[in-house]
Amino acid sequence: MYTKPIQVSKNHILNSILVLLLIAISFATFFSYTFETEKRTLTADKIELSDIKYGMFNIDAWEEQFAEIITKKLKELKLTGDDRKEARVKIRAFLYEAIEKFETTYKSKNDQKASFSSLLRNAGADFFEIFGELKQHVPVITEDILDFLENDENRDNIKKYILEQINTYTDGTFQKIDYTTYNNILSKYNAASATDCNTSIAKKLEITNGKQNLVHSILIIAFLCILAMMLFLKNQTNFKITVYVLAAFHLLILGVFLPMIAIDARISSMELQLMGEPISFTNQVLYYKSKSIMEVAKVMLLQGELKVLLVGVLVLLFSVIFPVSKLVASLLLVFKRSFQQNKIIRFLVFKSGKWSMADVLVVAIFMAYIGFTGIISSQLGQLENGIESLEILTTNQSELQNGFFFFMGFVIFSIFISQMIQKLLDKSNTAIKSQ
Repeated sequence: MYTKPIQVSKNHILNSILVLLLIAISFATFFSYTFETEKRTLTADKIELSDIKYGMFNIDAWEEQFAEIITKKLKELKLTGDDRKEARVKIRAFLYEAIEKFETTYKSKNDQKASFSSLLRNAGADFFEIFGELKQHVPVITEDILDFLENDENRDNIKKYILEQINTYTDGTFQKIDYTTYNNILSKYNAASATDCNTSIAKKLEITNGKQNLVHSILIIAFLCILAMMLFLKNQTNFKITVYVLAAFHLLILGVFLPMIAIDARISSMELQLMGEPISFTNQVLYYKSKSIMEVAKVMLLQGELKVLLVGVLVLLFSVIFPVSKLVASLLLVFKRSFQQNKIIRFLVFKSGKWSMADVLVVAIFMAYIGFTGIISSQLGQLENGIESLEILTTNQSELQNGFFFFMGFVIFSIFISQMIQKLLDKSNTAIKSQ
């Protein structure tokens, strides 16, 4: 006698729970997208600071390391004891050789002129032993040079001169890097250097990731609860199916608008030797792209090439239009049973799952993921083999991102919804036949 009221009360409770779960999913979806947007901005700034154009491809970075090596070598230059003896021998040999070369060149030029004054110059140089006198002064000049090099002020002047010459050469040879974006990022995070800025960005990313992980945990729990109700509740109704469809729509939104894969190829370390000192660059980003399905489709549709345009249309059709059409068709079929005979509606609800192309997307993503690693490692490996003192360690930090998993979740969830709709229709048809 009290079965029906109890049943009605139970349905109200279950419906209320479903509504609360749907509200939780809606808020979690909004915050997940918000946090993802914030995370992508932070990541883009961090990637820009680590771009190879500011490191290995930037002559300023090379000049900075050259300056450190030159400064270190001049500080290490101590001309005392055995070091002074060795330096004395080398400087004397150099001066003698320089004088002899100058004497040979001087006399050769005078002989080529074959004039009386030229012959007189050579005879005078021999008679007065000008070059011989120079050689006799070599030991004294050598000591003066050694004393000169020992002076700290003179070393600083030598360093300054060398660096000025390097700077003059590079200014006239290499194109300067535009630091506008780089400086704007440093200013944005109130950082004095790229290292400080990366530290600040890393902390912000850690906080944002923590918030997003919490939101995703809420999403997972909510969908698992709905999935459990789908599987274990025998009495499925139009209202429940509607909630299932709306929940699936949230998954689709996240799957389509959140990045599916981040392709990140970089040189983790590159080192070569100069004057026994290492020149090294670390964490040099060669290439980075993070795209969602909608972003990929937009890029392809705006390319203007027919083949690329066709691929963009297919991506949009199978990844966006078909899934949305399936959800709309599911609601139409639930609330208007006359659509049961409509072939298009039935195809979208019960058979379009196989056309979601999730399998094709998975294959394409993993091909890019695995193939890019091989390309980068192969090309940089050839560069490393060509230079004996060069050591390059490449790394591929590409990874599947949240959009992939949400899209995959939508595909799986929509399959269960189709089964629930089929059971609801079968139950309804059976009831009609029994009447």
